[in-house]
Amino acid sequence: MENLYKIRNKIVNIEIKELAYILIALLPVFILMNRFPYFSIFIIIILFFMGIFHFFKNRDISEQHIRINILLFSLSFYLIFSYLISRQPVINLFKYEFIRNDGNFFFSYAPFLILAIPFLDYKKAARIYFQFLFIAFTFFAVIGFFQYVNGMSSLMIRIDDVYVGPMFIALNNSHNATGSVFSIVSIFAFAFFLESDSKEKIAYLFISMLSFIALIMTKSRGSLVAFILGVFFLLLISSKSLLKFLRNILILAVVVIPLVFITGTFGRILQIFHIYDLSALTRFSLWDKAILLFKQSPMLGIGFARYNDVPWNFDKVPLTGNPGIFSLYTSGNYIFNDTNAHSSYLHFLAETGVVGLILILAFWIFCFVIIFKAYRRTTDYFSKKVYLSIIGGIITLFILSVTENYMTAPTVMLCLSFATSLIIGLSGQEKAKNYKL
Repeated sequence: MENLYKIRNKIVNIEIKELAYILIALLPVFILMNRFPYFSIFIIIILFFMGIFHFFKNRDISEQHIRINILLFSLSFYLIFSYLISRQPVINLFKYEFIRNDGNFFFSYAPFLILAIPFLDYKKAARIYFQFLFIAFTFFAVIGFFQYVNGMSSLMIRIDDVYVGPMFIALNNSHNATGSVFSIVSIFAFAFFLESDSKEKIAYLFISMLSFIALIMTKSRGSLVAFILGVFFLLLISSKSLLKFLRNILILAVVVIPLVFITGTFGRILQIFHIYDLSALTRFSLWDKAILLFKQSPMLGIGFARYNDVPWNFDKVPLTGNPGIFSLYTSGNYIFNDTNAHSSYLHFLAETGVVGLILILAFWIFCFVIIFKAYRRTTDYFSKKVYLSIIGGIITLFILSVTENYMTAPTVMLCLSFATSLIIGLSGQEKAKNYKL
């Protein structure tokens, strides 16, 4: 009877794991579909309950995740504290509109909590995730390219501004959202290309090129710059010598520069330096608002989720406290939308002050250090690829976040958070295995 009970438990565990792997395979498909957010929300919720079930059954947590989740919990508690002291109602924390917009941090970082519970094989899950990520993004890139070259401004191509022209947005709401996540996935594919053997290099070079072309079609200037700088750092980290680094930079330039001119991207790159177009002027205005709010309350900010509650004539809005030292925006108006400072650094400074910015940067730097050490330590070919991918992804996130609030943006963060959490789990498994040997 006892043996039958054990067999039944094994069968249940296998079924749960297989369902988890199916969900992990589906998740990348929905990253480029933020017009229909319920698909990815459903997957995250199901995985969350699977993790909770496993935790109560086995009381097991990934050791590597414990360390980073201490920082994540500290940041989360600080954000909730900042929210409450700015006199916002508790009920709003549970509203969909809040979680989708102002409070999207909590959804975006959920994978670090879910995957802290080792109810699946991290290596197998990572293989599935990256495989389907590349398949899904290649599919969207091909369809988008077909529509783009045929002048079809429907489904995945949109024209918002005659000055910018057609933009590839996939099934997202904006070209920047699509550009940011294609920037990250292009970095992932390029990292796989760098660490692959000769048999795989052609395949990953093809995926890298398609992803880069899709990135170009998004016309997202910040995403393009972040990708270029991310590639530079990837080559710097992966090259074994200065000579190889310079050689790789030269080869890449020979391949990429013709593409930039053929696709007309050179003109879009020049627009980076046009600081008087509508997009740039709007961004400068949002930055100015964030800086002025930060100056009113430099250490703790004006309150988490309060930036878009402050009206445009914010200099006339009274803040509670001592302006210049510590003051909060405590008005009773609560606006749920995606308005932000268009810079993660300035947004965190405005809402949560120096303390909030230090906590979010410390979290990502800690993740980077864990994975960088694992990259230097591992001898496994697949692990080398995924470690370098996440290293490049985190660096790219830091650069992306200069011109957009991407450190809490669900589209790019769902992609990077899930991948990073998986790979942190993998690093813990490898570390434990090496320790036993």
